[in-house]
Amino acid sequence: MATQTAAPTATGALTLNHLFAQRVTTSGDRVALRRKVQGTWTDITWRGYRDAARKVGLSLLALGLGRGDAVAILSETRAEWSFCDLGILGIGGITVPIYHSNTAPEAAYILQDSDAQAVFVENLEQWDKVRGRLGDLPALKKIIIIDPADTPKVTAAQAPWQGDDRVTTYADFLKLSDGHDPERFEEASQAAQPGDVVTFIYTSGTTGHPKGVILTHENAVAECEALWNALEITDDESTLMFLPLAHVFARVLHWMQLKAGYTVAFAETINKVVDNMGEVRPTFFAAVPRIYEKIHGNVMSKVEENPALKRRYVHWALRNALEKDRRQREKLGVPLSLSIACALGAPAINKIKGNLTARLGGRLRYFISGGAPLSAEIAAFFHMLGYPIFEGYGLTETTAATHVNKPGAHKIGTVGRAVKGVECKIAQDGEILVRGGVVMRGYHKKPEATAEVLSQDGWFATGDVGEVDQDGFLRITDRKKDLIVTAAGKNVAPQNVENHLKMDRFISQAALFGDKQRFCVALVTLNIDEVKKQLQTEGAGAPEAMDELAKHPRVRQLVEGAVAEKNRDLASYEQVKYFEILPKEFDVGDELTPSLKVKRKVVANKYKEVIDRLYANAAPGKD
Repeated sequence: MATQTAAPTATGALTLNHLFAQRVTTSGDRVALRRKVQGTWTDITWRGYRDAARKVGLSLLALGLGRGDAVAILSETRAEWSFCDLGILGIGGITVPIYHSNTAPEAAYILQDSDAQAVFVENLEQWDKVRGRLGDLPALKKIIIIDPADTPKVTAAQAPWQGDDRVTTYADFLKLSDGHDPERFEEASQAAQPGDVVTFIYTSGTTGHPKGVILTHENAVAECEALWNALEITDDESTLMFLPLAHVFARVLHWMQLKAGYTVAFAETINKVVDNMGEVRPTFFAAVPRIYEKIHGNVMSKVEENPALKRRYVHWALRNALEKDRRQREKLGVPLSLSIACALGAPAINKIKGNLTARLGGRLRYFISGGAPLSAEIAAFFHMLGYPIFEGYGLTETTAATHVNKPGAHKIGTVGRAVKGVECKIAQDGEILVRGGVVMRGYHKKPEATAEVLSQDGWFATGDVGEVDQDGFLRITDRKKDLIVTAAGKNVAPQNVENHLKMDRFISQAALFGDKQRFCVALVTLNIDEVKKQLQTEGAGAPEAMDELAKHPRVRQLVEGAVAEKNRDLASYEQVKYFEILPKEFDVGDELTPSLKVKRKVVANKYKEVIDRLYANAAPGKD
């Protein structure tokens, strides 16, 4: 049994509330948050941030809420999310995040299970998810709508919630703080103890109801200290936030800001992330792998627009640059012939890097990746261009990262070494076990489920399979329950194959199947823009709808070629023998988790007939 250990760290009496107060004391007039208002970036100082959180807290106190009460937030990431979170924590409350993509039944379940006393909803669309379920939520005292309409001029007479005194606007809610002594909030905030509950985060899961993970101030501060120690982030830095704050990955970065003091700018929308990066010029940036796949896809799409001869030159330059970078990372010698080839290809590489640097704002030091496995090919591409992606690993139950690659200790294809304060060992069946101050207290109202994953001596069973190499870096093989075991007894890690398929410019998403079967098959979706561009280049008509594109004979040929090319890099038992192009992309919340992982069982059930047909039509001996 391989064991990797890092010495535990003591969090002392610190809580997130103490970190917040200390940060305001040391950095009060510095910029904490930035957001766009009517097309202009506006700054919020740390003192202004504290004032906004205090108003939320005092207004909650005016409603009669306080220590130990749960308050939910159903909203996309925005400044008010941060105000509400720290306002709730400031009165000793428990923040319950709900993904904006959750359905009405899912949101109602979380509100009910958490016994939420109040909920902040972003807009009328999110309020609609709650209002039809109010009869099942007797504990819910108040629904606060952050943006009640497209215009703030909506009046009480126009309000669709007229007559329901449980509903109010955010602006009116904040008026409840008027006349209340600010010291009441400060006293409640400083009374927090490390063992107090900070949040219930409901795991998205792939089947059944989500489980509410109980995280404490001790968990949160331990994680903040560990990441701050690993990533070497200072108060002079800045980042762009777009990840959902309902997810533990983004939430920890939101909390770590209190420790490190950097500036957070909120992206306008996910579609404007790259544009916003050019405007706010972040020094580091965190995202799920899908974002890096899209940036890579955009770069390679530009390459494909070149005339044939230049296109071949750029691909040649990229291959050589990637090989040189690999050899340097692995401390192998670089042959003279490769050095000469890289010198000849340097103009192409420099142009790609220059264009990317300009789009990213020119100050970026590195990327951070989490939430799902990152393709080693994507990581190598960005590293070659001078932008390392520090991939980490962890779960909601471990307050995000237990492992992370970092400056000076980075190995592509791994998720890094254990962070400060975390122990890691590999069980006999390959499952990753971790222990430390970041491990949850348990699942809310689910002692049996807690006992299944958390031993009495504090070891948490992650459900992931992996191995620790001789340098202490953890490599994830796959989800323990997600491994495909073929009829021949071969183990296939589906996410690795899926990530490999998605590297092709014509394939947007992929889901692999093959458990107890002779071979693997895949369901794929199209990168519509790239497919249409290719058809237009060839002078062929390109249908507008994805379902029509999926049936197009030439599109079928393009995907067949892509799958055949990717199969060459896979072991025979991993290769995709047959595939089907789906008429639409997988939906977040239905077929994908909020962190964009495939819900394999859901997809398998939904497309059972398609998958069965792939096997039924298989040629004899195809495996």
